[in-house]
Amino acid sequence: MKVYRDFPFQVKNKPRAIALGFFDGVHLGHQRLIKEMIAISQARDLTSTVFTFGDHPNSNFNNHFKFSGLIQKSESRLSGIAELNVQETILAPMIDQVKTISATDFFHEYLLKKFGMQALIVGKDARFGYGGQGNVELLGQWSRQTGIDFLVVGDVKSGDYKISSTLIRELIEQGNIKQANRCLGYAYRIQGEVVHGKKLGRTLGFPTLNIIFDADLVKPRFGVYASYVKLKNQTLPAITSIGTNPTVSSNNQIKVETFIYDKNIDLYNKEVTVVLLDFVRDEMIFKSVDLMKKRILSDLDLVKKMHDQGDF
Repeated sequence: MKVYRDFPFQVKNKPRAIALGFFDGVHLGHQRLIKEMIAISQARDLTSTVFTFGDHPNSNFNNHFKFSGLIQKSESRLSGIAELNVQETILAPMIDQVKTISATDFFHEYLLKKFGMQALIVGKDARFGYGGQGNVELLGQWSRQTGIDFLVVGDVKSGDYKISSTLIRELIEQGNIKQANRCLGYAYRIQGEVVHGKKLGRTLGFPTLNIIFDADLVKPRFGVYASYVKLKNQTLPAITSIGTNPTVSSNNQIKVETFIYDKNIDLYNKEVTVVLLDFVRDEMIFKSVDLMKKRILSDLDLVKKMHDQGDF
């Protein structure tokens, strides 16, 4: 997949079908929208294109909006889009020159004239242009006036849940990882470089992979999770603790500590992916390290059974 990142956009004008959105999480709703765009592009011999942003527009457009964080960083988002076989993505940087483009200029000067848009696919809550002033009604009106194929993709549900990035962020914050994963269409993951910790886990018999949590991401509920570590073609069952580890640490830095319980492997300074499968319990403060170790052993027994049953 070719990715355009710079502004002014160095994009060759050619016939395109464009899916417009931020696509945080590339969840099942996003996947449906992008697949609709690809189907149209194939039927009309257009280049399948996603237009998205480097940063979340809500953190820029609506100062009153409390944004809890991203589901994934932009590189992970691009990977998820590429897996759907999109040909091109335009990743607009959220700089002043981009943020101040009016809705009408964005549609007519960029999408239409510069990018060669012939089909536009959006979700029903799509907003665009300076201050988020553009909406689906305007897109429909302008598309009719310019002869552009315009499709609004409806909601996708998971049970009683209407899938959205906002919902998934809330589910992650609540520790409802199983439902978040159902809405995503894949298991929620945290990626990062393995760093050296205090090595307390090693002295207790639980050597952990330690990742510093990215402050730009939505914070999962602090506690213990059934998880696995993804390494190339390997999937290694694990148990993960997310939080500040208040029993042995006095700072508020969020840590992701993962114990691969059936394999001893050195991954220091390497990028790893920790996949969360289910929430086990909340973070606790223990009166002693011995009591903490006993609880970890109990948690580990439970997580092993969960992995054996595979009910994720």
